[in-house]
Amino acid sequence: MATVEKIRRDIEKTREKISEQQKRLRALEAQLTEEENLEIVRMVKAVKMDNRELTAFLKAGTDGLPEGLRQRPHHPAGGHDGGGGVGCPRRERGGGRRV
Repeated sequence: MATVEKIRRDIEKTREKISEQQKRLRALEAQLTEEENLEIVRMVKAVKMDNRELTAFLKAGTDGLPEGLRQRPHHPAGGHDGGGGVGCPRRERGGGRRV
């Protein structure tokens, strides 16, 4: 029976470690988001547009942007469409099922 208790203690310790790591992960994700946002703000400020010009630029869409800066195709809210087209994260990783 001592073995059963040892396993139960190990399970509890592992659960505690998982909980701590999940908290750490959430904090790191929040930190990443903040840094990405700051980077975007710095890029916008570097263009030296006033509010009207920036608003007009953003409303105009991506037609005037170079190909590499255009937004990738958007998949519907349901997730991946399975097509594996250009810019598709699944295709870039080489994942997905082949039929």
